[in-house]
Amino acid sequence: MQPEVFDLFPLSVFKDKISLSLNEKKKIVDHIFKLEEETENFDKRKNEAWLGDTKGHEFLLKKPIMKNLSKLIGEKIREYTEMLSIDNQKIEFFYQRSWATITRQEERIHLHSHDQSNISFAYYPLKPKDSGNISFLVDPPQNEIATGLLHQEKLTTGLLKGFNKRNAPTVDILVNEDDIVVFPSKTKHATIPNTTNKPRISISGDVIIMLKDSYGHERLMPHYNHWQTF
Repeated sequence: MQPEVFDLFPLSVFKDKISLSLNEKKKIVDHIFKLEEETENFDKRKNEAWLGDTKGHEFLLKKPIMKNLSKLIGEKIREYTEMLSIDNQKIEFFYQRSWATITRQEERIHLHSHDQSNISFAYYPLKPKDSGNISFLVDPPQNEIATGLLHQEKLTTGLLKGFNKRNAPTVDILVNEDDIVVFPSKTKHATIPNTTNKPRISISGDVIIMLKDSYGHERLMPHYNHWQTF
């Protein structure tokens, strides 16, 4: 009799395409480069990408030029929650923040999470080949039976024979131009350094979900219409 293995509690990352006309996409890309020019005097650490959310441009999707893209991203967000069997008719979605990133040669975005929101996404209007992908990390890995076991150094020393879906602490997701990736905001993620001399652009954002009617729900966020200031 063969043993059984149950792979439980997956992290599901949603990836799909967003189709914009070449003209619309060019206008968006040019606009993002212009935003970078306006903040070029801000300090930026070596090999770190330009991040619009820390440079005063954290509500990008509110701009008129982004109206169609905002709608298309919203449709993908709803497809993601439907995949999780959530009834979209009972919740409302809000873009909390949205911003662009520009990653040039040898630059990257370091490991982080967006703990203040529910859902995060990254859309790639400009993504040259070999310009870096997105990487997800689980810490500690679910199957780490001894602290520090499932790390690269243990592969180098020969204690680990290899990485697979059951023991890898990080997983890289291949992304191409026009791709959008959607995932839980609490998930730690980073980008792989850009190895080309061409810039990579992403439009990222955080989404909040609220109940339309909070009756009978203790934990989920009630609609802000019922909030009370003091």
